[in-house]
Amino acid sequence: MEIIPVIDIMGGKVVRASGGDREHYPLLQSQLTNSCEPKQLISDLLEWYPFTKIYIADLDAIANQSSNHALYKSITQKFPEVNFWLDVGIRTQQCWQKFSDYPTVSPVIGSETLIDSEWLLNDKVREGSLLSLDFKKGSFLGLPQLLQQTDLWTARVIVMDLDSVGEKSGSDLDKILALKQRALHSQLIAAGGIKGRQDLMRLENSGIKHALVASALHDGTLTNSEIEQIG
Repeated sequence: MEIIPVIDIMGGKVVRASGGDREHYPLLQSQLTNSCEPKQLISDLLEWYPFTKIYIADLDAIANQSSNHALYKSITQKFPEVNFWLDVGIRTQQCWQKFSDYPTVSPVIGSETLIDSEWLLNDKVREGSLLSLDFKKGSFLGLPQLLQQTDLWTARVIVMDLDSVGEKSGSDLDKILALKQRALHSQLIAAGGIKGRQDLMRLENSGIKHALVASALHDGTLTNSEIEQIG
C-alpha cells in the first residue's frame, strides 16, 4: 500500500480540508510541522517520511481558475525527487496542456471541473495524468460519460469522496469496489475519510494499492513506522 500525502493550498497557505466546505477551511495545524507555508511544510513532511509522491490541491485554482505557476515551479524545483500530483481545476485540454510539460508533475483532471472529455482518449493524457472521479452527498460530480465510459479513464483514477475529506469517517469501500470491477485498464486510488492503518489494510486486502491521506498523518493517527510496515 502506497500512501500519498495531500496538501491543500488556499491563499498561498496550507489549510485543513474538511467535508468539502472549502470557504471555511482553517489553516493547517499539524503534529508534523509548525508551518503553513507550502515549501516548509513539504520539507518537514519529507524529513518525517521519504514520500516519493505528494498530491497538491490548489483550491483557489479549482474555484476561480487562478493558477499560481510561480508557486508550482518553485515547489517542483525545490523538491525535484518528488512526483507531484497537481489538482488545479483543469477544465479543458488547453488548461491541461499548461501543466503537461512540468517534468515532475502529473496533472489531476477532476470530474468536478472538467467540461469536455474526448481528449482524455489521448495516450499522453491517459498515461501522464490522473482522472479524479469526484463524489459529494452520494452524487457524482461531473459529466455523466466520465462515470459511464471507462475508456475515458486514465491509467490511474482517484475515487474522491469530498464529504469524507478530513473527516476520518472511513473510506467508502463499496463504492470503490464497484468502480474497481469496471476499471479493467485503470488503477484505482482511494481518497477521502482514511482513518488509519486498519482502514488502509482493509483497502489493500480488497486490491486497492494506493490512498490519499491527510488528516491521519497530521493528527498522528498514522505513524511513519506504520507507513513503513504497510508499504
